[in-house]
Amino acid sequence: MELQVVQDAGAPTRLVLVGRLDASGTEKVEVLFMARVRAAAGDVLVDMTAVGFVGSLGIRLLISAARLAERAGRKVVLFGAQPPVAEVFRTVALDDLIPVAADEAAALAQLVA
Repeated sequence: MELQVVQDAGAPTRLVLVGRLDASGTEKVEVLFMARVRAAAGDVLVDMTAVGFVGSLGIRLLISAARLAERAGRKVVLFGAQPPVAEVFRTVALDDLIPVAADEAAALAQLVA
């Protein structure tokens, strides 16, 4: 699992996850991921387009990040989940806790909604 951070002036922080967000992958990125959410000046978009699997620890990480941002008056929006990952999100009703969008444009629209 890799974490890439994209910060463009005036845009939300975009955290790009690449790989499997299983127990091992989550362990590799958790500290940096949470630090980036904590340090973000505004809202955070999480790009899931290159994530092929999300396990229970990955879901916990995403929920923890969303709660952290919410306490600071910001939002976390997930986007680009591949069909197997999107199915997991639907099964656990993740979108009841975190906004989930099909693509980056829809994620940005959710930030202004």
